[in-house]
Amino acid sequence: MTAPERHFSPGRFGLAELIDFEAQLASDRDRPPEELMARDRAIALRWQDDPKSVPVLVVRWLASLQRQGTTPSSGERVARAHTVANSVVFVVFALLGVAVALAVLQFTGDHPINVLVVLGVFVFLQWLNLVGTLIAFLGSRSSPGFLGHFPLSAFIRRLILRMVGAEDAGRFLARRSLYAGVERWVLFRALQLGAVAFNVGAIATFIAAVSFTDLAFAWSTTLQVGAEGLQRFCESLSVPWRRWLADAVPTLDLVHATQYYRLDAAYVNAPAGARVQNAAVAGGWWPFLLMCLLVYGLLPRLVLVVWGSVGMNRAFRKLPFDTPEEAEVIARLSNPRVRRVYEDDPGNVVPLGAGHQPLSRPQPLSSDQPVVAVRWRDAEISPDTFSIRLRERFGALVDLPIASAGGHDHSEDEALLRRLEGGEQPVLVLAEPWNAPDRAFKRFVQTLRENGPPTRKIYVLLTAGGDDEQRDVWAGYLAELADPYIGLDAL
Repeated sequence: MTAPERHFSPGRFGLAELIDFEAQLASDRDRPPEELMARDRAIALRWQDDPKSVPVLVVRWLASLQRQGTTPSSGERVARAHTVANSVVFVVFALLGVAVALAVLQFTGDHPINVLVVLGVFVFLQWLNLVGTLIAFLGSRSSPGFLGHFPLSAFIRRLILRMVGAEDAGRFLARRSLYAGVERWVLFRALQLGAVAFNVGAIATFIAAVSFTDLAFAWSTTLQVGAEGLQRFCESLSVPWRRWLADAVPTLDLVHATQYYRLDAAYVNAPAGARVQNAAVAGGWWPFLLMCLLVYGLLPRLVLVVWGSVGMNRAFRKLPFDTPEEAEVIARLSNPRVRRVYEDDPGNVVPLGAGHQPLSRPQPLSSDQPVVAVRWRDAEISPDTFSIRLRERFGALVDLPIASAGGHDHSEDEALLRRLEGGEQPVLVLAEPWNAPDRAFKRFVQTLRENGPPTRKIYVLLTAGGDDEQRDVWAGYLAELADPYIGLDAL
């Protein structure tokens, strides 16, 4: 087992694996089919269990092809570059949030900070941006690559190109029509990370300004809005927290006391000759504004980041892998695999059956005792034809009905075992040569032995068709079972 296989994480399929898969497909295009078949069958034979899904199968295949060493693969380089790009975006947008917050919260003592401006920038404009982003994201379903026109997406792409080079970055956008769902979720998540960073920077700046400076807030508007109307609006915004954080809900007294008139550079209700009614009251808006930044700015973006992460992982898991190139790989790895009975040949280079007694041909059976005929995995033959051929070939009387085994209906296997309990009837199993034996067939033979005498004859009969290689697989596999009462022939 190679080092990458040891560190394999079941079910993990992400950007690095997708890029490496594309790179491996490109590398395999010029190789002979026989070489690819031998390589991938050897890889599949090393697995101790069957992968549960196609992405898991692909990840294991890629891990098996990775060489031991410290050189990162193309996918790893692109994935690391994408992580660095997201980090750069986070820092840039955090600094942008700091800059915007400093501009909005600028207080020199001439005029207080307008609460409505803070709400307009950090709540109203952000929600307009959020709604526009969601509309664009939903619209990108019918227009793959639409999100790639966003400035942030273009910035990420250029940053990756600069870090990993044109060839590896090109694989990031390779076959975009196939991976459009993955791309849109990756870009959508990056956009939301930028928005989270913006809010983190703005909130950190707001908290620092409140903690280390004496900010004064007020509200002022040309619109005909009274104190009662503004208080009701602020109370509506406070619905998410007003039951457990009453101090962050503006009272009508606070709204009355902080109405500001710029022409006089004074609060409306301030005493004659004074600019402010109460200096402490002027800063009373900050708990409400901070909660608005947290609930209406940061929280929705965090939810969208989580949603984007879930959607991105689901998109990776739902990749179809149904193009001709991909289907060939899946077929080479998932076709029935023959596993050796004795694990003294970890490289699986010794032919099946080597060193074991060759199988004997089935001999005619006595007509005094009916035989049980079984179709393995629904081998295609009519019951009447099967019975006639068995009578002609072995002179045996077939005990009807014809049984089935090895399929998805386990009740058929149980019914067959009940028929065989306490008897010594020979069992004649009809199988298709291209349906290679596997662990299920080995368990079937072992169960027959456990539920009957060790001398019960088990004859495996292969249907017409197939080739010599497939018949050799059956002969070698059955020989390694080392059961002298098993025979093999063609029907």
